Amino acid sequence: MSLARQHFQKHSAKAAAVSAAEFGTMQEQSFYELQLAQLNNDRHRLKQIQSTEAKIQLKKALVPTYLAYVDGIIEADKSVQDDVFMTVLVWCIDVENYAKALEMTEFALTHDMIMPDRFERKTATLVTEEIANAFLKQLKTNAEVEINVLWNLETLIENEDIPKEIRDMPDQVRAKLYVALGKAELKSINAEIAKNDGIIDEKTPEWVFDHAKFAKERLERAIELDDKCGGKQDLKTVETLLKKFAPQQVVQTESSANIDSSQPANDQNETDQKAD
Repeated sequence: MSLARQHFQKHSAKAAAVSAAEFGTMQEQSFYELQLAQLNNDRHRLKQIQSTEAKIQLKKALVPTYLAYVDGIIEADKSVQDDVFMTVLVWCIDVENYAKALEMTEFALTHDMIMPDRFERKTATLVTEEIANAFLKQLKTNAEVEINVLWNLETLIENEDIPKEIRDMPDQVRAKLYVALGKAELKSINAEIAKNDGIIDEKTPEWVFDHAKFAKERLERAIELDDKCGGKQDLKTVETLLKKFAPQQVVQTESSANIDSSQPANDQNETDQKAD
C-alpha cells in the first residue's frame, strides 16, 4: 500500500470515528461501511481455506492493509464500537504481532469496546487467553520467547485506571497468563544457569535469583486461581532453584557486610587523624 493510500485511510478512519462519536455508532459512516465490506470479503476468503497454517499466512498478508485504518481510529480517541478494529485486533494476535495487538487492546479496554458476537468472549478474556495459549505452546519448543509481551499483558490487565469490570475474566484464564509467565521466567533462568554448566555459584548473576522469586510468585498465584493450571511441577523446580541460591545469598550478604563494616573504621581513622 502506498504512503498516500495509508494517509488517506488513516485520515478517513479518524474522521469517521469523530463523526460517529456524535451519533454513537459507526454504522452510518460510509468509510467504515467500506472497510466492513472489505473485512467481510476477507473473512469469506479465509473461510474457504481449511488449513490453519494457510489461514495464518493469508492473515499476515491482510493485516497490514488495515493498520492505517486502525491508527486513525486510535488517533481519533473516541469511544465508538468498531467491529473492523476488533477483528483486526484478533488477527494481530493470530499472526503474532503482539506489540500492535497490545496497543489495540489498551485502546479497546480504555474505551470499553467489545468483541463481535462470533468471538463469544469479553475483550480482556479473549486477548489474555489467546496470547497465553500461544506462549504456552511456544514454551514447549526450543524457540526463544518474547517474555516482555507477557509482562506488558499482565501490566495491562492489572491496570487500575481501567474499570475492574472491564478487566474481569474467568480465574482459569488469568491463571494461564501467570503459568506462562512462570514458565517463561524459568526457561530464561535455566538458559542462564546452563552457561555455567548448570552450577549456581558466585558467578551466577543476581538477576537470576530475582527472576526465580518472580516466577515462584506467579506460579503460586496461578495455582491459587486454578488448581489444575499445570504449574505445580514448575513451582517445585523453582523452589528447588531458590534453595540452591540460599547459600550464595548468604555469601553475598556476608561479603557486603564485610565491606560495610570496614567503612566506619576508615571513617573513624580519618576522624582520629583530623583530631590529631
